[in-house]
Amino acid sequence: MSGDRKVGENFDAGEADSIFDKLKNVEGKIKPKKDGKFDNIKNMMNEAQYLEKSGKFSEAIELYKQVIFVLPDSQKAYEALANIYQKQGETDKEIDILKKAISNCKDNKDFKNRLNELE
Repeated sequence: MSGDRKVGENFDAGEADSIFDKLKNVEGKIKPKKDGKFDNIKNMMNEAQYLEKSGKFSEAIELYKQVIFVLPDSQKAYEALANIYQKQGETDKEIDILKKAISNCKDNKDFKNRLNELE
């Protein structure tokens, strides 16, 4: 990547899918289930949101983490993780994920405000 390109700008879903497919085959990395449900990041986010709404927080957390692994500036995934940790009363984890969001996301004002309220 060139030094002047910002993370998340000019996002190409096809390129992300290609990267995601390559990551499926990397040993030792977080990998999605192999049942074909997760053809792309959008499907993973939809599944994570469904699991979260169903109260299956640990499964939703793992999917949100996978999205962040593939797309480290995914504000929606960071926000969802922070919300789950807040619901579970895990303030330390909420603070950690907010710090990561601040360092990885271009538009991080809301994350900064939320972190300031917790600290």
